[in-house]
Amino acid sequence: MPTYFFFSDAHLGAPNRNDEGLRQRRVIEFLDYVKYHGAGLFIVGDLFDFWFEYRHAIPNRNFAVLAKLYELRAAGLPIDYVAGNHDLWMGDFLRNEVGLALHENHLVRHLCGYRCYLIHGDGVAKNDGGYRLMKRIFKNPVNIKLYRWLHPDVGIPLAKLVSHTSRSVKDNPNTWERDYRSYAEGKIAEGHDVVIMGHTHKPLFESLGEKLFINLGDWMEHFTYCQFDEEGPQLLTWPEQKPYFAGTRKIYGKQKTSVDVLS
Repeated sequence: MPTYFFFSDAHLGAPNRNDEGLRQRRVIEFLDYVKYHGAGLFIVGDLFDFWFEYRHAIPNRNFAVLAKLYELRAAGLPIDYVAGNHDLWMGDFLRNEVGLALHENHLVRHLCGYRCYLIHGDGVAKNDGGYRLMKRIFKNPVNIKLYRWLHPDVGIPLAKLVSHTSRSVKDNPNTWERDYRSYAEGKIAEGHDVVIMGHTHKPLFESLGEKLFINLGDWMEHFTYCQFDEEGPQLLTWPEQKPYFAGTRKIYGKQKTSVDVLS
């Protein structure tokens, strides 16, 4: 049976971090592993801390990761990329030159007998209404066209500010977790078996009855990813390739009693 891989929130190129080289190396090592062991790769938003494509210019950082993604595509591996809040403006370069299948909002796939719903998660929290409005403004084709008239040396720093407008999970982590779980339960009620998200940077693997809610965590602190095969999905750590247990819970019925799987 085929094996599929999912990860999100590497935020390569993030400012004020001294571990950029390490994080980029780990991403490239992971992509090499996926190349030889995977049947498909799903990037669920925010691979880069910022991405905007001008007609004749792109951000000049992390070229090695772009080259590695192209290498995977040249080897025949399909790569689906679901946009996050830091890469709202993906376009023809990633699609035509790198070969990624781009998805602006969400993605539904049938994998290994499961119906999977993928979304980055920005704007899902109920108190993130301001960001949802701003996202519609910045995704407007007319506004994007006008924005491209700015020189990249001006436009790119400005866009980096925009990409950070979604509220921080740290503002109220309990509320965010409740909102995200409620959203996942809604998608499960629509007939999905597995809901996979990112954005919060908090790895999570929850059983909602017989269905699953997975948050992929991040590649800034946790280095977590999902591996999906005939045995079902697992939330693992890189480079150890071992299960991530700290965010693993079972939610029983409507009582939502949390149980530590390791206890």
